[in-house]
Amino acid sequence: MKRLFAILLAGCAALSGYTSAQPGIGPVCTGRFPNLITDICYDCMFPVSLAGNLINIGVAGDDYDSGAGGAPVCLCAASLTVGTPMSFWEPTFMVDVTNKPGCMPLLGGIDISPPFNSLEYGAEQRSAAPSGSLKKSAFMHVNEYINPVMTALGVISDSPCLDQRGFDVPFISWADPTWNDDALAMVLTPYGYAFGGIPSIAAEAPDAIAASTGFPTASLFWVAGAWGPMYPVTGNVASANSPEQVAHLLTARLFAKLHAAGVQQSTAGLAALRSCGAMGIPEFLMDKRQYKTNRVFPFPDNTCTPFGRPLLLQEKGAARPQDKDYGYFIFRKKDCCAPVYSPL
Repeated sequence: MKRLFAILLAGCAALSGYTSAQPGIGPVCTGRFPNLITDICYDCMFPVSLAGNLINIGVAGDDYDSGAGGAPVCLCAASLTVGTPMSFWEPTFMVDVTNKPGCMPLLGGIDISPPFNSLEYGAEQRSAAPSGSLKKSAFMHVNEYINPVMTALGVISDSPCLDQRGFDVPFISWADPTWNDDALAMVLTPYGYAFGGIPSIAAEAPDAIAASTGFPTASLFWVAGAWGPMYPVTGNVASANSPEQVAHLLTARLFAKLHAAGVQQSTAGLAALRSCGAMGIPEFLMDKRQYKTNRVFPFPDNTCTPFGRPLLLQEKGAARPQDKDYGYFIFRKKDCCAPVYSPL
């Protein structure tokens, strides 16, 4: 699998702007591999702190108190390494949202064209609400890519604080039988049943307000602020207000799903600091504060967006009729003990 996608990645530059579709059927697959130098908003990495002190280079950024503290010295429990606490936001993942199963926009628009039926196409549906108004819903697919860009660019070499993994594609929704089945998806997150309906609606407004000027409320884990309800963790969006809102909500749901499945780790907080590893520690109930999004496709927005923040700035000029697919770089909060001395 890794070798296959390494081959695909090598051809991405030549495939920029590539489009494909099954003859006479369904939507077209479009895409472009992001330019790692110009398309990514590296300001999203800030603020950066060392030993509890902010490194001020004139770049401000959204941050929250992860509880890692500001002590000048830290100790790695596993290796008995003494180090200096370091905190920053690492660009680690890419996520794209598409209406065509098998389409991979952030791999240059490569279309794997797997076998599927028409019900698996992403689409926007319109129906009449009981009040007589028009209600829009949507279903979309997502792909997750591991792309630790700081390691790929060689900015800092051999640091345990940076994700050292190579490029990989660990999740593709069209291969997940639960992605278009709300009831089946609830088997993974049965606690989601308790937060449907009124509890979800009541929590969205205060969470969105908190995220407007900072970060969402971690205790309100069942909503994604202004984007909508976090559960069920599927591609079905009951209230589709805009393409950006749908794409952001499905990105948040994807990470909630990966945390619940035990394949996504937390790298923020005191426990992560003491673990002294780039991979983090298990966190089955996602703390949504630890992620920021940055759109890179169909065009970069140079904006850092914590989960749940209202999308007025991102949506301005972005909802073009020709744009059906969206791609994002995901920045993850990293609390790490940068080693200074080890007796081993």
